[in-house]
Amino acid sequence: MALSSRVRAAGAVPRRVGPDGMAVLLVHRPQYDDWTFPKGKALGGEGARETAVREVQEETGFRGTLGAKLPSSSYRDRHGREKIVRYWTMRPESGEFEPGPEVDEARWMSEQEALDQLSYHRDREVLHGLPPPLLVVRHGSAGDREHWDGDDEHRPLDDRGRRQAEALVRQLAPFQVDRVVSSPFVRCVDSVEPLARARSVELEEADELAEGSRPEDVARLLDELAGQAAAVCGHGPELQRLFGKMKKGSTVVAEVGEGGLLELGRLPPPD
Repeated sequence: MALSSRVRAAGAVPRRVGPDGMAVLLVHRPQYDDWTFPKGKALGGEGARETAVREVQEETGFRGTLGAKLPSSSYRDRHGREKIVRYWTMRPESGEFEPGPEVDEARWMSEQEALDQLSYHRDREVLHGLPPPLLVVRHGSAGDREHWDGDDEHRPLDDRGRRQAEALVRQLAPFQVDRVVSSPFVRCVDSVEPLARARSVELEEADELAEGSRPEDVARLLDELAGQAAAVCGHGPELQRLFGKMKKGSTVVAEVGEGGLLELGRLPPPD
């Protein structure tokens, strides 16, 4: 097939943290009466990533940052040409949806709702390619360092921190968790031990998450966990350099994209 007969297109799967876990954005096109992802044909000289960002903004009003690369789809368009659509995840950062003639509705829904709502099998294959987010937890409340006489590595959670650890199990219930990885410090291990127990997985300890580790070591570990459904527990000073200030017991929901770590949203301390 001649290259000129192929149609280059790109789009994205915008996603954010919703009340039931991760939510994705679908659009309805009245011309076709279908539900799909925002996408469109590339303009002359435009790269696929540029096309994806522009098309999402044109169809949904949202502008954002692309994250992980997703499976492409290929099919025949209504003119019989081969159409190849490249996709990424996207974190929406600004904008507001306004209905128009091309897209009259945009709806946030859970991934399962999206699987049921999508009009095309090829779009479901793209959705199946979404990487599970990384759940990055700062350990729960552990009292004041200056009031602890022993080795700080052994400082435990206080009463509030133990309640937070138990409540974290309920808070993260909508998310898939296949691995739980923690700093070896007691206050971190105790923050996610109930979660590991509830998910029937072994709690793994990683020195890269210990207090005093280099931020690049933490980032490298998170990069190694990309694509896995993992909950990770670490310390404020190290996590702050990657995600900014985090409250004790809070969770950053993130993914590892082509540009590195991308924060998708936050969950407050589960008091």
